[in-house]
Amino acid sequence: MVEEQANDFLEARPWLSGICDSQSTEELKSKYDSWANTYDADIKEDWSFMPANIAQTLSKLLPKKDATILDAGAGTGLVGEALYQKGYTNLIAADLSEKMLAIAKERQVYKALHQCNLEDSQIFSNSVTFDAIIAAGVFAYAHAGVEVLNNLFGLLKEEGIFLLTIREDYRREMQTALEQLPWTLVSEEGFPIYEEAKLMYLMAFKKKE
Repeated sequence: MVEEQANDFLEARPWLSGICDSQSTEELKSKYDSWANTYDADIKEDWSFMPANIAQTLSKLLPKKDATILDAGAGTGLVGEALYQKGYTNLIAADLSEKMLAIAKERQVYKALHQCNLEDSQIFSNSVTFDAIIAAGVFAYAHAGVEVLNNLFGLLKEEGIFLLTIREDYRREMQTALEQLPWTLVSEEGFPIYEEAKLMYLMAFKKKE
């Protein structure tokens, strides 16, 4: 019965198994490029609530509307759009997929967009830092791990806010790395996702001085 439910779950979301089975960064990029045109429609049922929740959480922790914000793994710009609707005006997008970023650009909410690999420690010059970094849907199987976490942390200003989503099972794998960084967990919410089959956490950390 459990196996049948798992099969039904994945059959309803063929994109989920495909994207999380990627064996390399190039394969992941290719899959997101191919997915770009249907991405928003495909994830709407499962994920539509999250961009607004992210924007609401950040607005409580960082009310300064001209704060510099990096939307890491911005995709088609759903989170950026939600942040813009909350009044944030200084948004930068970074993503692996050029075609996803092309759609994000059409939303006209970002000051700049960067096609890059978040595993690259030289995404920006050493002088660039952000008041907040959002990583929604980034920390997941076959996507980003400890290396990306450390790279992004290095781009965060002191007392900056780092807001991420992470599924319960992957959080367990990342827990040690999350606890080792010099920051404080300031907000945490859990949400059932994928027809309540999984639990997704929205976590916000504040970097220590």
